[in-house]
Amino acid sequence: MAEPDILVNFDLAPAGNAFGASSSINGIRGGRWKDRFRAKKRLQNKRGKSSFIDADGNQKSTNSRSHSNAKSDAPAASDHDSVLVNRSKAGNEHGGPPRSNYDQPIISSIFSSNPAPVTKADKTENANAAPAAPTNAPLKDGSAFSTMGLAPTLASHLVNNMNISAPTSIQQVAVPQLISSDSDAFIQAETGSGKTLTYLLPLVHRIYTATTNGDKLHRDSGCFAIILAPTRELGRQIYTVLMQLLSHPSLHWLVPILILGGEKKKSEKARIRKGGNILVATPGRLADHLSNTTSLDVGFVKWLVLDEGDRLMELGFEETLQQILTALNERAQKGSSKGSLANLGLPDRRITVLCSATMKASVQKLGDMSLKDALYLKSNQKSDTADDGPKSFQAPAQLKQAYIVAPAKLRLVTLASILRRAFVRKKEHMKVIVFFSCADSVDFHYETFSKVEEKEQSDTSSDSSSEDEEAETEVEKEEENKKKPKRPNLAAKSTAPLIDPAVSLFKLHGSLAQHIRTTTLNDFFHEKDGAVLFCTDVASRGLDLPNVDLVVQYDPPYSQEDYIHRIGRTARAGRDGRALLFLLPGCEEGYPSQVLGEQHLTRRLADEVLKKGFGNAPLPGAAKAVDPSWKKDFMPKTSGAKWEQEAIEFHLDVERRVLASGEFSNLAKRAFQSHIRAYATHVAAEREVFDIKQLHLGHIAKSFGLRERPGDIKVPARGKSGTVSSTSDNSRKASGKRKLDSTNINEDGAQETQDEEELRKAAQMMRKKMREHMNIASEFNIG
Repeated sequence: MAEPDILVNFDLAPAGNAFGASSSINGIRGGRWKDRFRAKKRLQNKRGKSSFIDADGNQKSTNSRSHSNAKSDAPAASDHDSVLVNRSKAGNEHGGPPRSNYDQPIISSIFSSNPAPVTKADKTENANAAPAAPTNAPLKDGSAFSTMGLAPTLASHLVNNMNISAPTSIQQVAVPQLISSDSDAFIQAETGSGKTLTYLLPLVHRIYTATTNGDKLHRDSGCFAIILAPTRELGRQIYTVLMQLLSHPSLHWLVPILILGGEKKKSEKARIRKGGNILVATPGRLADHLSNTTSLDVGFVKWLVLDEGDRLMELGFEETLQQILTALNERAQKGSSKGSLANLGLPDRRITVLCSATMKASVQKLGDMSLKDALYLKSNQKSDTADDGPKSFQAPAQLKQAYIVAPAKLRLVTLASILRRAFVRKKEHMKVIVFFSCADSVDFHYETFSKVEEKEQSDTSSDSSSEDEEAETEVEKEEENKKKPKRPNLAAKSTAPLIDPAVSLFKLHGSLAQHIRTTTLNDFFHEKDGAVLFCTDVASRGLDLPNVDLVVQYDPPYSQEDYIHRIGRTARAGRDGRALLFLLPGCEEGYPSQVLGEQHLTRRLADEVLKKGFGNAPLPGAAKAVDPSWKKDFMPKTSGAKWEQEAIEFHLDVERRVLASGEFSNLAKRAFQSHIRAYATHVAAEREVFDIKQLHLGHIAKSFGLRERPGDIKVPARGKSGTVSSTSDNSRKASGKRKLDSTNINEDGAQETQDEEELRKAAQMMRKKMREHMNIASEFNIG
């Protein structure tokens, strides 16, 4: 009798079929698992290349990998809806190997597989609603600067020369208090309400009245006030307002000094030696001068202003501010060498003024560290928003706030639609600011909207004579340009052909050199036509930029306070303004209610915006100039409506540029990596709303024009000049350059090696630059 557990295995494979194999071959046993795994792989490869007899009796070779795993050989797209069309046949009629090219490349649609919004649109934009009364505008109740205790000369200068007819609410409350009292003060007011003049007017007034009672003061009389700003841009703006305030002939003897990071310390020391009465500085550079510049006399400082106190603490200046306060206290106790100034009627003690638009724990900590028995000064003008509770914030009542729910793959085309639509309605003197989370993202989108591939020559059939004439005119223009003195364009500025040919595009972030940042901001300030500024949070604090009609937050802010300051760049001094926030479908849709606690944000959908931007407005001329053959290959055959076709064409144009240019591809990869890292830096209280685990990394990569899977994206190293390049190439070039520079030829023809000290300094400088580029703080450009 047969055993009941016997298993009989019959091999029924035909004799001519090479795929048939005995079970002894399949069941590899013994040895290490790596050896067994490799043996199975070799067996699979051998089977894939074996031959078989077809129905006609011809012997043909097969490649199981090319048939069964065709999709794995194709370039992987960043999303799951990629479609492979018209693949070439695996072999020719003679049984040759499969062709590697395709009749058409892989195409993918940005309108498929997108997540739907989880919340319903319960609020729509009401065009008939009456506009809210401005809460940060100058008062219209008959208030004037002359009734606030200011000197008549100063009050008339504001009205006649600076075109400021009436004070704002916070100025009406705070200026008389700061003039009459010697107490410290904490000033809290919404953005765009004139906080800079609020502390500058009492300061200048008291110094001006002091000189009328005593001896004539001059720039060598000493430093009376120090104003600290968190960013260089804000410090320069405060300095500009102060210069306008001191432009009156009777105030010409008051000299301000500006010391910022990023400039030469030698020139700053020269200005300090010449003397000045009001010092505007950033904390780091002031602490450096207090330690190393002996000509800086702060023994007679009577005012210390800490502007944007919350930002000072966020940027990690707490220890630096403590050093500054300690140095001021020690030198004040020693007394100033100018003893005659004590009889001018200035305050007996140093007055500290802290300014902030928000009240948070870090601001309170800074107040405890610097203020003593301080006055709390706040605007008395009522607004619709509640100002009680931890989630409340102050925004101008006339500011129209909205958020748009856009899937990740539609973010780029939605931004293009918004910018194009904005300048179709109003082109003259209109400015738009777009905030990004990191500098790499700013660079990528700046290149996306500013650069387009050169148009193909459409007039190839034109006469050769006309071409020669054009060449001659170009040569003549070049010769004329050579004769003229060249002035380099320091601003990060370009045209925006994908938005509007008449629009200028700017970029601003912390990785740019200081002179480029200054020039860029100045050009954007004085731009008379339409302008768009792509920037990080370096431009979100205190900057007063005229004619900013729209603020777009392409990447959500890191905290609630950042949201307040970003939208504060528009709707300033009573003017109208709009703010738009990008959110992803899903958990981010709870941001307005859970984090902001704001019920006045209008909800918009991406499809509605795309229909207005791509369906109604004509495509710019640069976007139309695409290769017809490429358009035939890349455009899907069923694209839906006209606006959907135009949006897909716009996005595929970006993808084509990423595939065609290695430099632009590296820029997109770095922007994708930095964007994901920045997304993970949201404060702990907002992690439920901004959950990085909920991100679809493939769709995010798609928004940067990348077609690879996220796991296949290899981010190259950053070069010395901020561009992306290969690390090995950079090291070889640097070493080669070092070798060439390190040798010289003397009169006898022998090579003389340079001093080793110079090489050591060069190596230290290179390591310092590499640390700056690899520093995560500089990557997100928060300072």
